[in-house]
Amino acid sequence: MTVSLASEFSRQSSRWSPATVWSLAVITAVLFFACIVLHELAHAVVARLSDIPVRGITLFALGGIAQIEKEASTPAKEFWMAIAGPGASLVIGFVCRALAGAIAQVSRTATPSAPAAVFGWLAYINVSLALFNLIPGFPLDGGRVLRSIVWAITDNVDQATRIASRVGQAVALLFIGFGVFSVLTRNDFGGLWIAFIGWFLLEGAQSSYLQAELSIRLASERR
Repeated sequence: MTVSLASEFSRQSSRWSPATVWSLAVITAVLFFACIVLHELAHAVVARLSDIPVRGITLFALGGIAQIEKEASTPAKEFWMAIAGPGASLVIGFVCRALAGAIAQVSRTATPSAPAAVFGWLAYINVSLALFNLIPGFPLDGGRVLRSIVWAITDNVDQATRIASRVGQAVALLFIGFGVFSVLTRNDFGGLWIAFIGWFLLEGAQSSYLQAELSIRLASERR
């Protein structure tokens, strides 16, 4: 992340020294992970307001996850828990965009303002994070929103999980296919990252589908 940001900031202004570029990159990377924590905290706060325990928050290569200890008891609680994270990221993105614009207005110099560059990138990445998470691919937040809607319509959480998981698998396969296509046809090695995200989503969606299948079979056996 820091290396990528250093490359980005060095392109924005040739007048910034290497020390300035790398300092901005490190600061921005730390602030980005702070934004991810706030995203996950939003999930955790809404979960606790719904009397659902949250054991902790884990950050990893693809972002973060709030360790919610049990499923929501109603579709509405599931919906608000899922939408809280992207909502928080959108708010952070808009605030950062406003700060970047205000700083740029105040400085008004030929050389781009370093703080404006930091907040501008944070605005872009947080809005992108929110939109990415709203993709209806379980277990992304958008997939959980989809599950809550299907759950409300069918009044069957296991059926909703199966449907959302199937959609998630389709989305994951599209990610993998697009990533591999980018690598093979355009030598875009960023496609490997997209394919890896797709593989991660596929694993999560398949696991959720199997859990739903097991739950349905156990319920059938009890009858």
